[in-house]
Amino acid sequence: MIVSRDLYVTYGRSQEPVLKGVNGTFENKFLILGPNGSGKTTFFRAICALINIASGEIMVDGKNIEDLYATAGVLSTNFQEVYTLLGSNVYDLVRLYTDLSDGDPEFAFNMIKDLGLTLEFLRKRKLSELSSGQSKIVCTALALAMKARHVLLDEPFEELDPAKKGKMVKHLSEYDGVILVNTHETWLLKNLRNWGVFFMFEGVLYGPLLVEELLNAEISLADEADSLLRLSVSDKTVNIIRGKGKGTLLTSLENLDRIYQLAEGD
Repeated sequence: MIVSRDLYVTYGRSQEPVLKGVNGTFENKFLILGPNGSGKTTFFRAICALINIASGEIMVDGKNIEDLYATAGVLSTNFQEVYTLLGSNVYDLVRLYTDLSDGDPEFAFNMIKDLGLTLEFLRKRKLSELSSGQSKIVCTALALAMKARHVLLDEPFEELDPAKKGKMVKHLSEYDGVILVNTHETWLLKNLRNWGVFFMFEGVLYGPLLVEELLNAEISLADEADSLLRLSVSDKTVNIIRGKGKGTLLTSLENLDRIYQLAEGD
């Protein structure tokens, strides 16, 4: 279980926090849905202790994240920077990190091959030489192969074609453990029906809801007494409501960035 309590994060000398009192409890599998720049990646970086927090705390299985540094089997992520300490080729990199974490290199290699990269290719390339999509495949496979109890995946579907996205969904669904996936892609709601979901806008976390509740949900600017969730977007209240034919279907949006246009009346 991952628990965030009143979490604030600021960058540099900025007075405006990037994360604004984030509270959430994460068990099983969750999507963190939000537009680009909403704070999703910053939140995951805070959980992974890759950035300093201004105030609040993050607990993993009852222990402060600061006390879990380098503890194997607790937390893994697909942030590329975690795997770029050595100039090894990708094949050797997978072997090294799965060995250090008592993970399963064959799981990683099978997943990578399923998503279109050959072992011969991995032996000829460093991680820094891969395309963005190829890097996401390798780092996501590594994160899952480490057999950690909690896996944080930052935009794992980014720059993947539709066929590879479908295969990625299958691998995530089969994983036995806590998974948090952050994304701005709403199509996932139709493919991960048994997951939970939080929304993040402008550094604030909203939820949780069940994905199943959102499959027919609509976006409405009108005040709705029985709304599933109220979001603050550009100083306006946006309601997520049960489908009534009065608003825009959430699943019809190509991504969550579109909500800003809806809030402005476009």
